[in-house]
Amino acid sequence: MNTSWPAWECRDQADQAELYYNQPLRAKNRRLEDENLTLKRLLREHGISWQNTQPKPARAKSSRVTRSSMNQDRVLPHLPVEIQLRVLGYAMTSPHPIVDPLCKSRPERMLPREKRKGNDIAIHFLATCRAYHFEGTRFLWSNNTFLFTSPASLRQFAELDLIYRQNVRHVTFRLIARFYDDENRVHRLPATYHPSLKSSVKLAIQRRPKEKTLARRGFRAYAWYQLIDFLEAMLPPHDPAYKSSPTQPRPRLLPALETLRIDFVNFINDLLQYPPQHLHDLASHQLGCMLNEVILTGVPTDECGMRVSTELAGLLKDEGLLIDHPPTLVAVKDTIRLLQSAEPLGDSFKVVRGMPDVFGDGHHSHSSNDFPPAPPPEGEPPYNASHSCRTIWKKVPTKLDGSSKRRWELFDRVSGMLWEDVEEEATLFDFLDDELEPMVCENCGQCHPGALLPNELMDLWDDEI
Repeated sequence: MNTSWPAWECRDQADQAELYYNQPLRAKNRRLEDENLTLKRLLREHGISWQNTQPKPARAKSSRVTRSSMNQDRVLPHLPVEIQLRVLGYAMTSPHPIVDPLCKSRPERMLPREKRKGNDIAIHFLATCRAYHFEGTRFLWSNNTFLFTSPASLRQFAELDLIYRQNVRHVTFRLIARFYDDENRVHRLPATYHPSLKSSVKLAIQRRPKEKTLARRGFRAYAWYQLIDFLEAMLPPHDPAYKSSPTQPRPRLLPALETLRIDFVNFINDLLQYPPQHLHDLASHQLGCMLNEVILTGVPTDECGMRVSTELAGLLKDEGLLIDHPPTLVAVKDTIRLLQSAEPLGDSFKVVRGMPDVFGDGHHSHSSNDFPPAPPPEGEPPYNASHSCRTIWKKVPTKLDGSSKRRWELFDRVSGMLWEDVEEEATLFDFLDDELEPMVCENCGQCHPGALLPNELMDLWDDEI
């Protein structure tokens, strides 16, 4: 382990200043100013005044063209509107997530296959006519998934009109830890980061000069603050067209979001300090109980990482599904590498707040009317004799490769774990008396495996232990 560890958390001032300077609106204004100056110079060189004082010509009146007034002797065939929309929807759908929409992508934050892939969308359809532009834009933002590699690209998504943002159901955040140092030291990613790594990997360190200030210096990281910046970008953006209402709150950036995947890249065990308290306020309060499924990959397995996973579980609705998986990506020089993992997903699943009405949720208690639970998955689950009020069926992904293949799994509502992993412990109290009569569940009044005991019996059992 490096003697300079752990790295203290910060937002690097140089990076923040560059983000402010390259803010999209400011950059657009600079381009427009340069273009106007160039055009004015060309006009002056040719003796043309750029201040046109000539009256505008009268606009010719055009008759309205309707379907009945169209020429019936046209040569080209006419496709029904339904077929045109189907073709347009197919043309506007990409088989892969769109990386940093509305923003220029950074090659060092992309996989090699993401850099090589061509344009998967026939975007020129939008320039055909107004009807295709309107319908095609709607398909573009509702039929695709999106990958954001920086908080700035997510904030830029607020430039999109709400009628398109409210159709987004799934997004992916790629958090690449950035490291800074004011000394010429080598820091490495240990080989224990992932089983597929044969040796340690040299970390990309942004060298910073030593300044004569009272600010903390040394080895620094932009990791948990980056997570906070991503979550803050999901808060309701300012919309001048939105009419303020004392009863209707402003919509979030993605008001209809259902699933969120966060890939933590180069987040190393025992390297990072605990996240700021603001993470709890964002995940459990301001953005709490809004998602059906959260997928986390690469969260450290130390106490710090466990706390982050617990905080991010606050994003889920009651009975939501949390998937916490080992890292799938590693950042090396100027690129991102995909890590091949042969580990099964069995131990990565957990149902959050499966029985809130029975066990409560501390100071996060809420009404099911205001915050309904996650909807049940579609389809009919297989028969299982252990299914009862204590268990819940969920459809879980077979792989985290973006495929839609899922399988049914039975979960324990109390612990949130897979039922097959906790069945022996959960059924320990089913037969407490000598006559071997099954215990009646305190919650539903039925006899089933893992019946919930009254509080008095639970206290008596604890005293005997």
